[in-house]
Amino acid sequence: MQRFTLYLSLAVALLSFQFIAQEVRAESGFFNTYCAGCHSGVTSTCAGCHAHGAHSSSSKSDINLTGKTNKSTYNPGEAVSVTISGGYRSGWVRAILYDQNMVELARSTGPKAMGGGAGLPVTLSAAAPSVPGTYSWKVAWYGNQYDLSQVGGKTVFGAGWTPDPNNANHGQEVVSTNAFTVTSAAAPDVNLSPAALNFGTLTVGGSATLNTQVQNLGSATLNVTAINACSGTSSEFTSSPAAPFSVAAGGSQNLSVTYAPVDGTVDSGCLQVVSNDPATAVATLNLSGAGTVPASQVLDIDISGFSASRRVSLSRGKSVQLKLTAVNPGTVSGSADATLVGVQGGVTVYSQVVTVSLAAGATASYAFPPYLPTALGEISWSLSIADQDPDLDLATAVSKIVR
Repeated sequence: MQRFTLYLSLAVALLSFQFIAQEVRAESGFFNTYCAGCHSGVTSTCAGCHAHGAHSSSSKSDINLTGKTNKSTYNPGEAVSVTISGGYRSGWVRAILYDQNMVELARSTGPKAMGGGAGLPVTLSAAAPSVPGTYSWKVAWYGNQYDLSQVGGKTVFGAGWTPDPNNANHGQEVVSTNAFTVTSAAAPDVNLSPAALNFGTLTVGGSATLNTQVQNLGSATLNVTAINACSGTSSEFTSSPAAPFSVAAGGSQNLSVTYAPVDGTVDSGCLQVVSNDPATAVATLNLSGAGTVPASQVLDIDISGFSASRRVSLSRGKSVQLKLTAVNPGTVSGSADATLVGVQGGVTVYSQVVTVSLAAGATASYAFPPYLPTALGEISWSLSIADQDPDLDLATAVSKIVR
């Protein structure tokens, strides 16, 4: 019984060996019969047949060919690696990488290389497009279209199957890769907010300060290397801080500009902000303003009250004292002479001067030296103040001298 079992095991092993040998010889024989004429001197393969290289099984009922990028986002010109997978048998194949317009970018070694080329999966690389955007490239398995005439027409071919017009019985199965994005390279983006400063009209000797923000709207650090006054810009405009300084991506730096007019003219100009922004190397800040010369400051003292401003009777032999109430409505403090003159019968009978000193906005009263009448009749009084204001500061009155 043991001997019988041993014989049976040997028989099964021999049959298995013969089957495997026949299967290998069958594949090798197919390659030698149909392929070796063009692919002589290389190791035989199964993956070069359509079903073996592009389907998932011998049923040939689907397309098993994919292309996947190693990342989903790239910078312009960065290497994009695409892994091409497919088939259900090993062996060398020709795999091809195309761009979105079916322009060939790369291919595997190919089946004519001595010893055969690479087998699936194959990784091919090419530079990402230079223009930012979303892309989907294409990959292809290239091989023999033997399956077209086999298995009762049940073979599945994808929409991308393309016969090769220059190589009979050959073609390529083409499918799209996953979508990937090419982003703009990191770069700074300078922006001035606001881009112009108008100081309006300022009095000569005064000054004003306005601000603008040096903004970085980009994705890399902004380096401001210089801030220069445009040609013809008045030195009455000054700025701070001085360059150089840096602004982080998404950040901003305050730039202050001060205008201090020295004369009554209109001033304009600009500042040039020089930076490493590749699109706007020089950003311009426009400036404008005007100076005005203030009116001269003068002393203005007015008469607000005069005790002899009405007709009065004065007794002969008795003295009288006239009074002045003065006000300074101006903005300058100072002193001025107030002169009181009395005329009787064409003859000046009284003339006295009182110095009036007033602060801006102040009011005060002053008394003139007493007057002793010596004759009957009318006396005409006139009170005047000699200040710097051009208006006439004059008051008059008439007194009658009686017994």
